[in-house]
Amino acid sequence: MNKYQKGYKLKSQAMTITQDKVINYAYSSGDKNPIHINSEFAKKTLFKKTIAHGMMIGAFLGEMLFNEYGDTWLTSGSIDIKFKSPIYMDETIETYGEVVNSENNIIKLNVSITKNDGTEAIKGYARIKF
Repeated sequence: MNKYQKGYKLKSQAMTITQDKVINYAYSSGDKNPIHINSEFAKKTLFKKTIAHGMMIGAFLGEMLFNEYGDTWLTSGSIDIKFKSPIYMDETIETYGEVVNSENNIIKLNVSITKNDGTEAIKGYARIKF
């Protein structure tokens, strides 16, 4: 099956989220919201501990799509995602992608990120014109 056919499953990727990775992302992106980097602040929130940036986790989907479709993803791809569950430190997450439609040189993929306990953290879809 080729990567543009309905039913094609992208290679999943796993990553463990650490406080160091989140802090590096905070300083690289400029998003230094204390919910991500200050455990004392986070204790006073509904999350009770620091959480990863949503866009940091969403970018992991972009990496999966780039690894599969390369420059085609960069030049003609789009993604629409919803954040469903926070990602805490030391949780392992895994990407998922599957082509669900392919017509008129456009593919639509269901994409998601699942936490190691099975909870869906992000769900959405991507489109790529080829």
